[in-house]
Amino acid sequence: MPSPISGAQQLLAIRKAVEWNTAVACGATDGILFLSGQAKRSADVQVDESRGRSFSIDGTAGPIDCTTSYTFNLRYAGMELIAAMLMGIAGAPTVQGATAAYLHLLKWSTDPYGLMITVAKSMVAYIEEIPTAKVTGITISGEVGPNPLQVTLDVIGINREVASAINTLATYANVTLPTDANANPVMFSHLVFRMNNVGDIALAAGDRIYPSKFSISLKRKMKGEFTGEYRTTGTNPQDLSDEPSNDGFPELGITLEFPKHSAPTYMNALSSDARKKMDITATGAQIAAPYNYTHLWQYPHLQMKNANPTDDNGRIKEPLEFIVHGAAVAPAGMTGITDPLWWSITSKRTTNPLA
Repeated sequence: MPSPISGAQQLLAIRKAVEWNTAVACGATDGILFLSGQAKRSADVQVDESRGRSFSIDGTAGPIDCTTSYTFNLRYAGMELIAAMLMGIAGAPTVQGATAAYLHLLKWSTDPYGLMITVAKSMVAYIEEIPTAKVTGITISGEVGPNPLQVTLDVIGINREVASAINTLATYANVTLPTDANANPVMFSHLVFRMNNVGDIALAAGDRIYPSKFSISLKRKMKGEFTGEYRTTGTNPQDLSDEPSNDGFPELGITLEFPKHSAPTYMNALSSDARKKMDITATGAQIAAPYNYTHLWQYPHLQMKNANPTDDNGRIKEPLEFIVHGAAVAPAGMTGITDPLWWSITSKRTTNPLA
């Protein structure tokens, strides 16, 4: 009798795919450490309600939906592909001072059509595969404490396969982690937050703010259609979605929670609709002097949505909620940034993650 499968033994790999509904084999440096997540496959079943019976004796399965999420610890290495898939624009990284450090500048694309991934997870006894999937959202969150920042990756896939001819137990033996991706998690203590008004001078040390908790939510509204072009094989074929495309404006937001409330400063800013700019920098271990692993998120235009101090007996906290907008004109210190955000990563990866 086979041994039960242990979740702790599962391994995940993600690789850039090229054509919708055509899986690619995951291999060297495609591995990614994850905390949870599994491919979901669902399809409504239409019960045969023909008269002349007291109960149904048949049903027909409809189109397949494969929407799922994966959770990781945010790390300084190995995150370039999923970040680039959401952002949509990458390019060859820039070597830093003839060292092993490379800067990846990821910009927001208005239309990431044509960008997709293959997701393959080792279930020990077999491989669970999403042949092609579209990255539709990333949420990054964290707070003061011993836990690394967490990333939730949302995807819309075409289907879940458990008997793929592309990603097999034999081919999965080639999967490895990128350099340094087995360590180097991003901690809240690594972060520096800076914020001031859009019209103020460039962000500087005097603009530091000190939240104790935060969340970045980046969601693209995307939808695929059941056009009849893609179907499962076999005696009972089911329709599969085509590649999801834009279905409205993205939903982009940031929440900050400050551990103490001492003045109506932010409530006044909300009342006056004072627009803000902000950057968040995470700095990790040194790659080569003077270059460190980094994540940098730059936001040229934030609009405060809520500022509601908590109702506590003890210390009152101050959570803030912002909508992330694009900018008509790049603010001081953010030359060229009119997109809702730019995401820069310094790592040892030497190649364009979208190539």
